[in-house]
Amino acid sequence: MKHLIFKLLILFTILLSSCAPTAPASQPAQKAIASATATPTISTPTTASTKEVFGSVDMVTIPAPSLEGNLVNELTKRDILVYLPPSYTTSEKHFPTIYYLPGYGDSDMIGFNLPKSMDTLIGNGKANEMIIVVANGINNLGGSFYVNSPVTGNWEDFIVKDVVGYVDAHYRTLAQPESRGITGHSMGGYGSLNIAMLHPEVFSAVYSMSPGLFDEKGLAESQMFKEENVIKDFVSYQGDQFTLSYGSAFAPNPNNKPLFFDYPFKEVNDQLVRDDAVWKKWESGFGGIADEAKQYKNNFLKLKGIVVDYGKYDEYDWIPKGCVYFGEQLSAEGIPMKVEAYNGSHSGELSTRIRDFMIPFFSTTLKFE
Repeated sequence: MKHLIFKLLILFTILLSSCAPTAPASQPAQKAIASATATPTISTPTTASTKEVFGSVDMVTIPAPSLEGNLVNELTKRDILVYLPPSYTTSEKHFPTIYYLPGYGDSDMIGFNLPKSMDTLIGNGKANEMIIVVANGINNLGGSFYVNSPVTGNWEDFIVKDVVGYVDAHYRTLAQPESRGITGHSMGGYGSLNIAMLHPEVFSAVYSMSPGLFDEKGLAESQMFKEENVIKDFVSYQGDQFTLSYGSAFAPNPNNKPLFFDYPFKEVNDQLVRDDAVWKKWESGFGGIADEAKQYKNNFLKLKGIVVDYGKYDEYDWIPKGCVYFGEQLSAEGIPMKVEAYNGSHSGELSTRIRDFMIPFFSTTLKFE
């Protein structure tokens, strides 16, 4: 009976989501590197007091052909938010662009309100004028993790091709990798690192905040597998939404209905038995960092800046460990990087990190007109 109830719950979730607009998503963050390439200095206000400036925000629905063919009734149109700096409407200038990926269940930049927060930084002379694009990864199963999956759709391609292509075609961007940065928090922190690693021909810098990263023990220590009773609940079809989303992203199996992914445990004679091949798929999601540092070394070296920051008191204690491990593995390969720890939790200091660190980082790293 439990099996039947869980199957019906999943099917109901998919059917219900096909009738309603999708919401944005958020998830854990990752580490990054920063090189000392010479870049434009941040402009300063012409008066001693804050200069009042006014940008604007567009909320637009764009086509998402990369999501076609998914198995969970994901819509192939998505909403994105586009912040335009104050002089966008009063000049013919072209601007660099920051792409922000929210975390699991999030749809925006938590605590950093557009346009007001960015206008204030520009008016204070603490940021240069840039376009900011917010593209959330919420999907019908919870979160996409911004990766390509035959089950949930090609979310990596959605960001790299659909979103960037639309923004470059409809706004006055500097359409070159030197003028594009990618960032995000939690799930979006992972997504920003992963996409920057795979696509240095699109993005030249990454700033990842509290990213989902595993060290060698990270998967086992995560909330998905740390407790035996949690595993048994999932085996008996009483699992949680995050695990459902993670499995669909990183261990997809279109032939395994109704879950559409492979789970690394099964119960035999009241004992949990692990499938190591499937376990490796789950590990390679937020993990596999040592292998990736070697495999994608040349891609990492093409980036002008890589930064990862994380709170020392993150509620998900595997995240700080994963961030440190990420830095160690890239450093071992001679990849320049910067990892910053601060006194904070998973998202409690996020608005401060965006305001005081992430935005200034891109202001001095991206190429301006």
